[in-house]
Amino acid sequence: MPAGYYPLFLSLEGRVCLVVGGGAVGERKVGTLLRYGATVRLVARELSAGLEKKRAEKSIDWAATRYERSHLVGVSLVFAATDDLALNREVATDARELGVWCNMATEPEVGSFIVPSVFERGALHIAVSTSGLSPAAAKLLRQKLEGEIGPEWDFFVRLLGKLRETLKSRGVVAKSGRQILSGLARLPIPQWLEEGRAGEALDKTIQTCRPAMTPEETRAVWENLWNLFSW
Repeated sequence: MPAGYYPLFLSLEGRVCLVVGGGAVGERKVGTLLRYGATVRLVARELSAGLEKKRAEKSIDWAATRYERSHLVGVSLVFAATDDLALNREVATDARELGVWCNMATEPEVGSFIVPSVFERGALHIAVSTSGLSPAAAKLLRQKLEGEIGPEWDFFVRLLGKLRETLKSRGVVAKSGRQILSGLARLPIPQWLEEGRAGEALDKTIQTCRPAMTPEETRAVWENLWNLFSW
């Protein structure tokens, strides 16, 4: 039985990523990569209208119309996104030999990584994978979670992040900080916010942080973040 895929979130800021294929699939890959700050190198015989627009805006580098192994030099990730099965396999083989992570559109199992079904709630990113067995099932589960997880979770995650940052800046010892943050994480704050019980959520947050922060300090963190949200 195969070992499966190791779940991982990557920072692509400034990283060069290669997309081979200029059709609808390639356009989707390029759009996502740009959104996450990657530098996109594109190899394609023809460009979709959307990719042509990005080329004209100089947001991508259209390197060539014909793929060559040398296009993988300096690349962190490559997406083999053509409708030519043999070409996709060639890209995957070259990538494996050169130690470049490869996603293959036509045969995911031939590549070295797969892309999960993803949605975002601000700072919260939810990724669902079936290890490549059923993208349709992953999409179905993602849609189910998307309907259950609202913007209150974004506030909750950002609140924990701000409080964690504050505790670290105060030099709160690791054990005490972990206890406070674990206590906060166990509070059903997203549920309370969804039910309109923000006052109760704030009171419980203040109480949990009291060993290391004054009520006024905790309230200030909460209110500064709260004012950024449109409820």
